[in-house]
Amino acid sequence: MTDTGTDISELLADAALGVRIKHAPVEAIVVGGRRRRSRRRAAGAVVIALAVVCTAGILTSVSPGEDSGATSVAAEPDAVPRPSTEVIATGLLDGKHWTLSVDVWKRAADTKEAGRVWKAMEEAEYPDPQRAGGPGGPQLVHTGWFFASLKVGERHSFVYDGALTGAGNRKVETSWGKFTPTGSSWFVFGFTAPGVHAVTCTWDDGRKAAPPLRTVAGTDSRFFAIDAPAPKPNAGQPRCTAVD
Repeated sequence: MTDTGTDISELLADAALGVRIKHAPVEAIVVGGRRRRSRRRAAGAVVIALAVVCTAGILTSVSPGEDSGATSVAAEPDAVPRPSTEVIATGLLDGKHWTLSVDVWKRAADTKEAGRVWKAMEEAEYPDPQRAGGPGGPQLVHTGWFFASLKVGERHSFVYDGALTGAGNRKVETSWGKFTPTGSSWFVFGFTAPGVHAVTCTWDDGRKAAPPLRTVAGTDSRFFAIDAPAPKPNAGQPRCTAVD
């Protein structure tokens, strides 16, 4: 009791009546909570999407094509150069099948690529440290290169190699070859300049032959190989000429 006779409990009750209790904004809290959850879900979805894209990118960069067996696109600039290969003639010798094929290595775009092509050729073909101008293959910036090889049964042998003949030259180049070192059967291998569409070979006995010409991707030159009679001792190059 105070000296005014008013009970303190009554004073407290009167003070309480003057205070307005504000209700908590439950709906706003709920809505805000939903928005935060939505943002978290959206962010999570973005993270998952990025993870999927990154994973797919990694798989694409290391997985070869289904059919090609090639390396990934990212690795192509540094891939080992490869030739285009075609079989240009086949036959049968003493019961054994023989094939003569040609590898064509394309002309390099610059000296750096020439070095890579030269190194790949030395590893894949018959090695010659002086080929194409020597180490680094400087000539490969100006011309492509080809290799001819023979297979008789299971025996492989090197036949010929050289720079691809320049455009506009009507030249035909040929060489003699034996199917086996100890055998008596011979063949003639040859290649032409671009623009030559037919060739006639004339043998020492006067007979003539017209070998079919074959093309190989990467060059406009044409190639041929044909059975031939044994050349005479000290014979020169086979007489095969372009037909106009």
